[in-house]
Amino acid sequence: MRRLLHSLISVVIVGLCFPVLVSAIVSPRQVAVLANEQSSESLELATYYMKRRGIPLANRIVLDLPTTDSISREVYEQDLLKPVREALEQKGLTKEIKVLVTLYGVPLRVQAPRRTTQEDEWIEDARGWVESAMSLLRDEEQKILNQQTSLTSASQPSRDSMTLLAEAGKKMTPAQIRQWRTQLTEVLHEIFQNIERHQNVEEKNAQRGSLEKVMRRVFGKVGVKAESKQMPGASIGAQREEFKVQQMLASLMHDPSPKKRTRAYAVVQEAYGLWGILAFAQWEVERYQQVDGSASLDSELSFLWWETGTYPLAGRLPNPFYIGHAGKLDDWPLPLLMVSRIDAPTVTHAKRMIDQAMETEVRGLLGNVYVDARGKKKGPPLSYGFYDADLQDFAKIFGTVSSYPMTLENSEQRLSQPGQAPDVALYVGWYRLRHYEDAFTFNTGAIGYHIASGEAVSIHNPRESGWCKNALERGITVTLGPVGEPYLDAFPLPTEFFGLLYSGKYSLVEAYYLSIRYLSWKMVLFGDPLYRPWSQPVEEREQVAQTLLHNRPFPISPGQRVFPALDTRQNRSRLPGKYVAFDSRVLSP
Repeated sequence: MRRLLHSLISVVIVGLCFPVLVSAIVSPRQVAVLANEQSSESLELATYYMKRRGIPLANRIVLDLPTTDSISREVYEQDLLKPVREALEQKGLTKEIKVLVTLYGVPLRVQAPRRTTQEDEWIEDARGWVESAMSLLRDEEQKILNQQTSLTSASQPSRDSMTLLAEAGKKMTPAQIRQWRTQLTEVLHEIFQNIERHQNVEEKNAQRGSLEKVMRRVFGKVGVKAESKQMPGASIGAQREEFKVQQMLASLMHDPSPKKRTRAYAVVQEAYGLWGILAFAQWEVERYQQVDGSASLDSELSFLWWETGTYPLAGRLPNPFYIGHAGKLDDWPLPLLMVSRIDAPTVTHAKRMIDQAMETEVRGLLGNVYVDARGKKKGPPLSYGFYDADLQDFAKIFGTVSSYPMTLENSEQRLSQPGQAPDVALYVGWYRLRHYEDAFTFNTGAIGYHIASGEAVSIHNPRESGWCKNALERGITVTLGPVGEPYLDAFPLPTEFFGLLYSGKYSLVEAYYLSIRYLSWKMVLFGDPLYRPWSQPVEEREQVAQTLLHNRPFPISPGQRVFPALDTRQNRSRLPGKYVAFDSRVLSP
């Protein structure tokens, strides 16, 4: 289920233009390596990796961190975020570095922020607003239904399916709020049509005036104007007024206080009515509860140059680099970084990841391709059927036009038996939750991922049963997975991830960042970010990749995107209000 916060922050996110030409691949000098001084193996791995890849010694950053899988938000900000920023600034690398590499010994996830006493009080206050708004909206809903009944003939019984509020008790989910509004709008549209059929002008005006009063209480001044596009007879207002209200709310919620919150609720009620109060209060509850406030450390590090408070920590942020977005990056005030992890159950396994990547770049990626789908019919975008269809499309296209032998398991059975998938070059499939099935033998350079929740909860716990830890232990070179529940659409589509990588135009980390939809979220990429299994673009592979990408132009790498100048802390602390965790479009239809 999509959470309300996800829609609230959409104003923050802009996507990408897709020029035909692609800039140069990210280089070793653009990579900074993060090691933990509390782990001698972490320091050893840093030296090993940087020497093998020719990464300048100045690009090493040594941190003093716990060696646990998880760290608190406070430790993350004080002992990791701050030192990394300062090191890059002191070394003059703020513009140079495009990629951060976290190594064995660096924690895997950041915990949700701890709530303050003030935030706990605001949660309870917002819940009170929710309850009050729902009670008053029930009354208004009944008035609307009564008016509908009075205008409807006996042969057309009044619609009574629009009673979600009456059935909801004290709480509605964001999806239910949206569904209720949609149903209410349909009923209002019918009522307006019935009013317009009246022959008596006085009665028509009286009915219209009565309904407009109810609409004003439910939707507010701005909301009524928005509804006017669909409601015959409703007043029409300028977009300028709505923009003014949105800017005012963004400013009030940038750094909230009791006084600002009181003012914000008054603005919301006047502009968006009781429905706006309900949606706004639900958003506040989720914001201050820090719902889904934990994240993988690597995904959070993409926002290295963003000060705390300038973007939401709860929930997930759409990734502006994602190939499926359309638009441009001009509105982004600061860079986003790409992050990859060279980490495994032991430092020996981690070194093997580096060695195998570099060996494959010389001799090529050899072996078989395995796709484990479920045979589902294609469903709505980002549904289980949609992802299963993409698995099938990848198998069909790649198996037909590439030289790799393809095995598609397209039923409820899985690749689960020992020896069932030998000589793996590529694998993608689903769905056995946190239970690695030992059917695979991985060739040097192998890349694979399993689409299921929690597959990267830990990679060092000997008892961990998830995909990532066990695949890395058994010799896979690259994998990816979530440290917690990511929701299905957090995983890259196989056609996009493998299509971009197979083109030869991108390194591993570039292909990953162009194919994932969210940042500040749960996903982790395990692998050498510079790895290019198909190290030279050739026309034949580009054509295969283009087919996998449904003939979309190849995007410019995230590492080659140009952002406004980075003026250290002063610039970071002066971000516009629209970059905070509030988007008043949630109060619009």
